[in-house]
Amino acid sequence: MHSRFIFSFITLSILSSFNATALQTKDIKALEEETPESAKNNKIEKIRVVGSKDAGLELSSDKILKVPGAGNDPIRAIESLPGIVLARGFAPAVRGSSPEDMYYQSDDVPVGNVFHIDSFSTFHPNLIRSFELKTGAWEPEFNDAIGGVIDTRLKDPEIVDPTAIFDISFLRTGLLFESKINENSAFYFAMRQSLVHLYIEKVLDDEEQFEFDQAPINNDYQFKYVNYIDDNNKLTVQATGSNDEVALLFDDDADEVLQNPDLKGGIGVDQYYHNQSVIWTNYSSFGETKTIVNRLERSGDIVIGRLLDLDATTTDYMFKVKNNQDVADGLLHSGIEVRSQTVDYSVTGKQQPCNNEFEVCPPSYYADTEFESSEIDINFYNLYADYDWDINSDWSSRLGVAYSYNDYTEETFIEPRLTLRYQLNDEYRLKLAAGQHHQWFRQYKYLSDTFGAPDLKLSQSNHYVLGIEYLGESDWAWRLETYYKDMDELVVSNPDLQVTSLGGVPSGSQDSNYLNEGVGDAYGVELLINKAISNDWYGWLSIAYSKTERVNQITGEEFSYQYDLPWIINLVSNYEINERWQIGGRWRMQSGSLYTPIVGADPVYPQSDNGQPDTSQPPIFYDPVEAAFNSDRLEYFHRLDIRLDYETTLWGKEANIYFEVLNLYGQKSVQGYEYNADYSEREEEYQFPESPIPSIGLQIVF
Repeated sequence: MHSRFIFSFITLSILSSFNATALQTKDIKALEEETPESAKNNKIEKIRVVGSKDAGLELSSDKILKVPGAGNDPIRAIESLPGIVLARGFAPAVRGSSPEDMYYQSDDVPVGNVFHIDSFSTFHPNLIRSFELKTGAWEPEFNDAIGGVIDTRLKDPEIVDPTAIFDISFLRTGLLFESKINENSAFYFAMRQSLVHLYIEKVLDDEEQFEFDQAPINNDYQFKYVNYIDDNNKLTVQATGSNDEVALLFDDDADEVLQNPDLKGGIGVDQYYHNQSVIWTNYSSFGETKTIVNRLERSGDIVIGRLLDLDATTTDYMFKVKNNQDVADGLLHSGIEVRSQTVDYSVTGKQQPCNNEFEVCPPSYYADTEFESSEIDINFYNLYADYDWDINSDWSSRLGVAYSYNDYTEETFIEPRLTLRYQLNDEYRLKLAAGQHHQWFRQYKYLSDTFGAPDLKLSQSNHYVLGIEYLGESDWAWRLETYYKDMDELVVSNPDLQVTSLGGVPSGSQDSNYLNEGVGDAYGVELLINKAISNDWYGWLSIAYSKTERVNQITGEEFSYQYDLPWIINLVSNYEINERWQIGGRWRMQSGSLYTPIVGADPVYPQSDNGQPDTSQPPIFYDPVEAAFNSDRLEYFHRLDIRLDYETTLWGKEANIYFEVLNLYGQKSVQGYEYNADYSEREEEYQFPESPIPSIGLQIVF
């Protein structure tokens, strides 16, 4: 491993790991086909791996556990869906948006953190019943994202005798215990612990310019209790949570410190979330009604040298009621949500406004250090309704609207969502969808009086989707979809308040560090071909072409967005050799990432008594000179992962042993460049892993 790779990965993860402002269908014919016998026996199910949804795609069944390269983590299989770009190796960016533009929900409540810093999801894999990726013009129930939505469903505990599943690999170990309490109630509890901290220092190169003050370590848990009170009422109590810790200490002469003296002392994060909810489900003549009470607490302590020292906690209380009922010839979905949020934080950091999605940030060393401690209280009010009905034998529609208001920006949004479907014949269906969306601020600094701009508005987006899909009775299905979306009110930094030289001062007197002066658009076409299991194999092919751009209306600069990867191809397949053995592979190819070339560097000298640079002393650091923003692209990336599963018994218990090899043919794909202290030399940095990496895992059912 190279220090630049580890530093970049952990730094980006830390910068995105804490969000102090917590976020918050009916199919005409699903592509899913389940065999009742297999469902009862909990065996491999004869279903389609990819389901069709109006707003996106759904993965279900235990097959997503066996997607090669996903490390037995179902949610990481999202990378294999059309057009998904993974930032920092795990965070999905959908259709020209940032990973921060996503909304995550599990069992009708928002999720604290979906991914650990080491890229694994925070859910035990055997609890994930399904997850749906919504990519455009989704239902009005989800109203806090302009990028995409991941809606996860965890299984309910079963009325069974005590059962335990133990699994272990080189990366983590986990335990899932499930049991009935009586004939009407049951529960499960799962917990996992990472293991990388036990050996990561032993696999680092001797040339690394840092040491771990805290080796990466994380854990998570899930609990669910279900009581079937009677035929019409069900009570669910559930809790989830996770914790992550990591800290690096740099050598004084490390390249990272020489390039940015503010990193002296290292970087680290200690973050957690805890989520508890009570859900009462009632079935009556008014359909299914869920009443939900939820509490979500997220906390993060982040240190980035002298650049940032943040201690923040966000607490949300939510009351939500949602109802689904048959009305006339359709299904009516409606709901109300009231949420109260408190953000309590203290921060010491450099006052250098910047949004690196729109520019290369000026060196933080030039800016002054400021301190702020504050508590912010915000109330959110959301209403939604949509009606899904068959207009006639050929046409059907889903028409909805979302209403939302918050008392911080005091903005009111009334956003329509529309889906029209036309049945060409028994096998083909056209779909047209459009919707308006907005989202709450993803970073605490935008709310700060000192570091942000309390007068900012919320970012907005319009989505348009046109598609055709094949819904025949064969094992094959496909979907072709094209989309366009525009984004407005995006946040950019105020250049007049940036400090760009040692001893410099902001050139403007305007007090807004950030402005809603960014716009953008994204468009593309996606093809998904899916093969349900038959003749002992299944798989899918996805091909996506896209283009996404941004415009900084302050500077007038137009550029391709950092997650603009025009071509992405995924091929996934799995073959059941016999009842015990399965083998699968996943091949991915994508365009190279954009980057901003460095064409030179200016030495920054200490100031003399007269305020002039003192060239008789060594430079403090070198300020790089960049070419046009995002003006160059790296080479194409491609990789093949394989997986072999063996079903057996150990000590009389059912067991699954799986063996994976990442990057089977050892493709070395450039992910960026590592520069020396004065930027006069650079060397290529490669995506991990640079060579084939084998791993093995074991799961036992007690």
